[in-house]
Amino acid sequence: LIAILSIFVSFNVVAAEHTKKVKSSNNRHMTKEQVAYTLERAGFPREIVPVVTCLAEKESNFNPKAINRHNVNNTKDHGLLQINDIWMKDCNLNEQDLTNPLKNARCALKIYKKQGLTAWVTYNKFKRSCLAYEIPNYNTRNVAEIIIKNNQLM
Repeated sequence: LIAILSIFVSFNVVAAEHTKKVKSSNNRHMTKEQVAYTLERAGFPREIVPVVTCLAEKESNFNPKAINRHNVNNTKDHGLLQINDIWMKDCNLNEQDLTNPLKNARCALKIYKKQGLTAWVTYNKFKRSCLAYEIPNYNTRNVAEIIIKNNQLM
């Protein structure tokens, strides 16, 4: 009985340490609302902010320091909206800059203006759920109609 009790106690200590690590690593992640306000501040039209926030969630899980090193062309994707290395010159940014949420969002806006939402593979994959994505204090009704009305690429 003492052996079982000591195993149980040591398991709880290990679980508590793991929980601490998970919580501290989550400090780097932004909330959906923080991402939405960052996108709006970067210049995204308010009606498209929920869709792009959805993309940020799918791309980086709201982690501004996320990096994808698994591209077939040996490039990397950086930050909230996983901006590819090939955009650094156009956006006048470096890898470190792309971990800054506002700079990442401004570069994403430039990409959006040139290529529309289809520049992100995740938009093509999660289009339906991103068009229905909701954020408190944002009107997400008729987002698809607004995008089409404004002739924005889908």
